[in-house]
Amino acid sequence: MSTVEKILQRAEDRIEEWRRQDQAREAEAEADRDRLWAEAKEREEPLTEAAREAESHRGSVEELTDRTRFVFVVHSDEEARTLETFASERSRLVKVVPVKTSPEGDTGIKGSWLVFEAAR
Repeated sequence: MSTVEKILQRAEDRIEEWRRQDQAREAEAEADRDRLWAEAKEREEPLTEAAREAESHRGSVEELTDRTRFVFVVHSDEEARTLETFASERSRLVKVVPVKTSPEGDTGIKGSWLVFEAAR
């Protein structure tokens, strides 16, 4: 074999090896995609059921809050201290101002400003 033929043969061998490796990576990626889709499908059903259940409880929560006149509020520790101060001072809630948009998109969790009036 001449030098050019040897170089050409090595190049062809390397290209063939690269093709085998690329084919193996493609097969592995396809298997990973299939596995991930299957896992996502498994998770989707419980999430859908949980969403349905939460939606069915929403009506009962609304009825309960109307009847007992209380509401659960999600807040930080700092806000909790502020609300406790307002309650201890017997401040009165006078207005709720809903936030128009959420930076996270529609998460189902809404925020509002609670406006209090100091006790007299």
